[in-house]
Amino acid sequence: MSTTTSNKFSYKRFIQGELHQQNTLTLNHRRVFILPNKAGFAMLALIALMLVASINYNNSMGFVFTFLLASAAQVSTFYSFKNLSALEIKAVRATPFHLGEEGAYSLLIKELEGRERWNIAVSIGGTSHTIQHITGLESLTVQIPIKPSKRGWFDAETITLSSTFPLGIFRAWAPLKFEQKVLVYPQPLSFEKKIPHGNRQAHDGGSTSLTAGVDEFAGLRNYQQGEHYRHINWKAWAAEKGLYVNQFSAQQTPETWLDWSHCPIEQTEDKLSQLCQWIIDAEKLGLSYGLRIPGHELLPSRGAQHQHTCLKLLALYDA
Repeated sequence: MSTTTSNKFSYKRFIQGELHQQNTLTLNHRRVFILPNKAGFAMLALIALMLVASINYNNSMGFVFTFLLASAAQVSTFYSFKNLSALEIKAVRATPFHLGEEGAYSLLIKELEGRERWNIAVSIGGTSHTIQHITGLESLTVQIPIKPSKRGWFDAETITLSSTFPLGIFRAWAPLKFEQKVLVYPQPLSFEKKIPHGNRQAHDGGSTSLTAGVDEFAGLRNYQQGEHYRHINWKAWAAEKGLYVNQFSAQQTPETWLDWSHCPIEQTEDKLSQLCQWIIDAEKLGLSYGLRIPGHELLPSRGAQHQHTCLKLLALYDA
């Protein structure tokens, strides 16, 4: 991506980085910056003091140590830059999590030049993770802990890779911005309201009573991905006949609707939390459930994908 002259020296570019359309990029001289840190400025003051003293006393050994120290500091800038350059950074799709939990933003870091790297810090906001050592041509996944304050899409904004290797007097850093976001579900909370079993309905809208403990076995059918493990016929699996699911007559018609209007709670976030808890409970019980919220309706189903779709709908409600 080209950079205009005005943006090259923009303060935001050095601190916040540039927005990258792609999820993979390689660190180079355009993306790695370097400045002295506090120790570096202290060392600069020491070199200046040694130089003044050497000139004042015309001390040849003082000049030797002064220029030797200055040379070491100058060479360290090269190694500080090389410690970050030619690293390939990729934003990895992260697993959604619930508000109130600690999630993770994932990055895949790959070394491209066969050189060892040391003490690289990866930070988002005030949270940091340090990579002590990367071997040549190594690929590793780094997960930076995050704890968002609201549901919906979490944008990491600026991700900073930094290092003070080798002498600790210069800080090299690379601020990065990816379009990859992390989905944050609502916080599951139960307000002493159980799943509305009385709201079970057949698909045609007629009501159906729940008969507990007297389900009649109706046969087997092929397993579909995401179905609850409790319904798997393990005897058929043990006999190497394939993966089948037990089918019961009472499970073929009742459907549970999780409806916005059935939450007697006024606050929007509390309603979303209650519906979130109902979805989790219904999935654990192996129920076929649908979701109704203002402006949206999901037909009854079950499985991991259906649960994710329902929770995503809650997470992005009015977002």
